[in-house]
Amino acid sequence: MTKTRIISGRALGACALMAAAGVAGAVIGLPEYIARTAIQVAESCLDAPEDETRCRFVGGPLQMAGAPVFLENFHHAFLPTSAKIDFLDAKGETWTAPPQTLTDGATIPPIFAPLVGDRQSREYLMAAALHDAYCGVGNEGLETWQTRPREEVHRMFYEALIVNGTPPQKAKLMFAAVYLGGPRWDDPERSLEGVDEAALIEEMKWCLDWIAENNPSADEIEAWMRKREGALKASIVAGPDYADTADPRGQ
Repeated sequence: MTKTRIISGRALGACALMAAAGVAGAVIGLPEYIARTAIQVAESCLDAPEDETRCRFVGGPLQMAGAPVFLENFHHAFLPTSAKIDFLDAKGETWTAPPQTLTDGATIPPIFAPLVGDRQSREYLMAAALHDAYCGVGNEGLETWQTRPREEVHRMFYEALIVNGTPPQKAKLMFAAVYLGGPRWDDPERSLEGVDEAALIEEMKWCLDWIAENNPSADEIEAWMRKREGALKASIVAGPDYADTADPRGQ
């Protein structure tokens, strides 16, 4: 179902581009016009190639300096970054991890670590620091702290993972983990505070199985989470109907 929808969307997009080419193509040339427009409508950095205005890091590699910081309820050290890192997402918007951003190079909720696996590979580090700058523990004093909607912050993390070289399937698993277990500072009605950890872990297992089987888009992963939240908050521990969630938006 997912493949059919993606193909149909691209086919429609191609028709629109060809229709516009009679006007725009005369000005900048058809191949260049198609390339520019494809980047503009790309849903994520998985679809858009890196260029000077999007899907790229400015700064890096990640540099750490200073004494390790130990935070309450954590058994490992966090390190402060020594230089600013910027990331331009698929829309061309800039995200910043300022100097002194505390990061452990992981950002994945600890309860999901056994499911996601290695959280501190080199290909995750800059994406993790950026995510931590907006919602990571210990960074409450940064000017970036919780200044953007949480869903945008988590999506930025996914795109930064892709650009940093994380395999798409792995990036989707990590995106699902931060979406389900990460902080929800701007939407208290959807808070999962109080949900039993065992239920969250079980939900994450179901979601990872679904990702492995269906290779959904980031939009579809978000839709899965929204659809399943009600049962989690009501303490209804029931496996998903995979036939019904193949397209969680019901389209």
